[in-house]
Order: sequence, then structure tokens, then C-alpha cells
Amino acid sequence: MKLTNSLILTVALLFSTLSNATVLNIEDAYVRATPPHTQNSAAFMLINNSSDEPLTLISASSDIADRVELHSHIMSDGMMKMRQVESITVDAKGSTELRPGSFHVMFLGLKSPLTEGDSVNLKLHFSNGDEIVIDAPIKKITMQKKTMKHTH
Repeated sequence: MKLTNSLILTVALLFSTLSNATVLNIEDAYVRATPPHTQNSAAFMLINNSSDEPLTLISASSDIADRVELHSHIMSDGMMKMRQVESITVDAKGSTELRPGSFHVMFLGLKSPLTEGDSVNLKLHFSNGDEIVIDAPIKKITMQKKTMKHTH
């Protein structure tokens, strides 16, 4: 009888663990590589929420910088400006993309340059109590120049 009770308890714990599995999934995460003496960088990713409720990224942490903040870009007085935000919402059964020129995780006061090919350990903290740790590769990002067309 002890074996049966142990088996039932094990199966119950397994289902309990599976039912509490995270409803968040992170895809395509990467961190921008930096040249020497650059003090800041950013992380980008796609955050998927499979739950029936909207969830919120409330903070992020990493040991690569003095501060890690959530940021976005806004248009102000005809200029694009970066601003810290308190949180980033991920809609129910939806996703939110953190990308250049939009929402992103900002690293301020880098402790060393970020080299392409290395990776960054980053912890994301969500409103439902989930903490997701990712190992994001560092990638070199080049800004694409806009081609000007002259008409005479």
C-alpha cells in the first residue's frame, strides 16, 4: 500500500508542477555588442504570453552593468527620445517585441565591453511572480544608412 500512496503523491506533484509551468516564452533574445569605452547597451527579444491574462515585465537584472532598466523610445518635440518605463505589457495570448527604436532592456554603466560571440545572463521579472533567466548572445548590430534619392 505504501508504494501506491507514494506513486499517487509523485503523480500529483508532477501534475502540480506542470500546471504551474510558466506561461511566458522568450524568443530571439540578443544583446548589442559595444566598442571599447562604451558605457551602455541594450537587449532585445520577443516575449510570448500563452495565458488568458495580460502579464507585465516589471524589471530586469544582470551583473554586466551598474543599472538595468526598461526603456522605450517616444517622439517628443519632433525628436525621437529614449525614456525609462515602469513596465512592459504582454497581452493575453499575445506577444511583445523588444526591438531597436521601441521597447528594450537597457544596460547602464557597463562593467566591460560586450564582445560579439559572448553571451549575457539576464533575469526578467514579471508581474505574476515568474522570473525567467536567459543567456542572450551578444551580436554586432550595424545601423543601416538610408539611401537618399536626388531628383533634378
